[in-house]
Amino acid sequence: MLNLDRLTKDRSFSLEEPIALPLSRQGSVWGCSAVSAPKTFVINLERHTSRLAAFFQNNPGLRDVEVFRAVDGWSLSRPDLIVGGIIAPDNKYVEPALGVLMSHLTLWRFAIEQNQTITILEDDVILASDFSPLTCELAAPQEEYDVIVWGANTDWPITVRPGRGLPETTLIFDPQSESGQTPPEGRTHTPSLLPLTGFAGISAYTITPQGAQTLFTRLLPIGNQPARTRYFEAGLGLQSHFIEWANSGLDVELNRQTDTMKFYLCFPFLAIPSNDWSTSSFTREAHTLCA
Repeated sequence: MLNLDRLTKDRSFSLEEPIALPLSRQGSVWGCSAVSAPKTFVINLERHTSRLAAFFQNNPGLRDVEVFRAVDGWSLSRPDLIVGGIIAPDNKYVEPALGVLMSHLTLWRFAIEQNQTITILEDDVILASDFSPLTCELAAPQEEYDVIVWGANTDWPITVRPGRGLPETTLIFDPQSESGQTPPEGRTHTPSLLPLTGFAGISAYTITPQGAQTLFTRLLPIGNQPARTRYFEAGLGLQSHFIEWANSGLDVELNRQTDTMKFYLCFPFLAIPSNDWSTSSFTREAHTLCA
């Protein structure tokens, strides 16, 4: 198990001075080299042993993954997070969301301090059998990126920029489909990386040191500013407008940054979150829109 307490000083951040590192665009810092892939972590609360067992059962082909003991949001002090510059006084995150936030921030800090690209997985994700080599293969040609999302929630609109003169596109998945929990296929469908502007869920992604540093600089302290998502009107769904998305968790905050950072989505997905609200630390109401 990896112990990152030394990086967080008992889980408390103080970022009065931004971290400045010489960021190389060579080798495994930016992506995958011939001999090195990004370090991979799965986030798991220590008391959730069954979820960790299910993760390894669902992903038997995954190698070289380290278990990161998640920060328990119920153990955090909101006043301390405000004083530490992590959240603003108007932040509305519930305790589990604060734990998610601090877990991911801890791993981002590791990426920055080690000057190393890393892959972060949640413990409910189901990966393609060839996830590790294929993600490495897809990331390698990217000269520069901040975040590559390997899969996202399918119960929420996903917005991408397909390029070649096509307009920004919103993907809506069929809620009646029976394939939602099917492990994603790998090389039978060659995925592409599409510029990403809107998504929900942070179950599987790769982040570079530059991306982590930029997010630290832009996000903190996290307040209550909403993101935007596209709302489709009744009928064929061709008419739409943007509405506000309440800032209830880290994925919403990331959506506020996608327009000005280099986010990419792997499509078709190489990772599918179970997104099972019956076993989640959150309630469905935490995923809300603003009127």
